Amino acid sequence: MSNIKFVWNFYGPDSKFLADHHLVHLIDFLSQEKILCTDSGVSIESDNYAFSFITLDSSYLEIIKSSLKPHQAFKA
Repeated sequence: MSNIKFVWNFYGPDSKFLADHHLVHLIDFLSQEKILCTDSGVSIESDNYAFSFITLDSSYLEIIKSSLKPHQAFKA
């Protein structure tokens, strides 16, 4: 199966902190659900925009979409 990159966007002067903090919760969720993550991280695009992301097998699309409500998803 293919991989999907799930993205959560954060805006404002605290965007980096919020994206970092959100990633901690994403990793906790994946651990609890025993979901293997192929990639995860935070990308800081500017002083006022950052995002956290995880890359997973597409078989996890429904559980991630319904439980975590990502802002965007892309084929990876």
